Amino acid sequence: MNEIIDLDTMTGFWPQRQVDISTGRLLQMMDQHGVRRACVVSARGALFDHFEGNDETLAWCREQPRFIPVGTIDLRRFQGYREEIQRLTEAGVRLWRLFPEYQGWTPDQAVLRRVLDALEAVGAVLFLGGQPSAVARAVEGTTVTTILGLHFYQASDFLALLETGTNLYVSTRLLHGPGAVKVLVEAMGHQRLIFGSGAPLSSMGSGLRCLEVAALSDEQRAAIMGGNLQRLLADGGRT
Repeated sequence: MNEIIDLDTMTGFWPQRQVDISTGRLLQMMDQHGVRRACVVSARGALFDHFEGNDETLAWCREQPRFIPVGTIDLRRFQGYREEIQRLTEAGVRLWRLFPEYQGWTPDQAVLRRVLDALEAVGAVLFLGGQPSAVARAVEGTTVTTILGLHFYQASDFLALLETGTNLYVSTRLLHGPGAVKVLVEAMGHQRLIFGSGAPLSSMGSGLRCLEVAALSDEQRAAIMGGNLQRLLADGGRT
C-alpha cells in the first residue's frame, strides 16, 4: 500500500475555540485513517511567536518520527527571519508554512519578498494560502516551490492562471466542491496536487474521502495522497 502523507496539520493549543489539537489527538486521527506521516507546524508559531513555535515543532518531531517538521515565520515579527530560516534548515526542515489568514498581511507586501529570497537560498518548499493570482505574482521570478492552499471558490482564478502558465502546486484541503479535484486533474495533471486535511482542527476523514470518491485512477490517487509530496521533499524543493 502506498504511504499517505498529510501536508496540512497543526498542533498545540487553539485559543479561538475549545478543541483538542494536541499531538496525541493528531496521532489518533492518523491511526484511524491509515495516514502514515504528517507535516506538523505549531499553532504557537502561527499565532504568537515563531521562535517558540518552531522549537515546539522540532521537539515534537524528535519524539515522533511519523511527524515531518514544518517551519514558519510570522511576518508581523520580521526581525531575525534569515537566521531562523538557516537555523531550521540546519535542523533538517525543508517545508515552510506562512499564515496570512491569521496574521493580517497580504502577498503584495515587501516583507514576503524578503522571506521568499531567504527560502529560495536554502531550497525550501513553501505552503501558503491566498488568492491564486496574488500568490502567483508574489512568487514570480523565484525558484521557491510553492504549494497553494486553494479554496474551490477560487478555482476560476487558478484555472485562468493555468492558461497563462503557473508552476504552483495545490493542496486538496479546501477542494470540497463537487468534482473540484477532477476538474483540476484534467486542467493541470495530478502531479501537482497534494493531500492536506487541516487536522486536528478539521476532519482528516472527510479530506481523504474527497479523494476516495473522485474519479481518479489508482496511480493518480496514490500520487496525490503522498507520492507528490515525497518527491518534492526528496528534491529539497528544487523542481
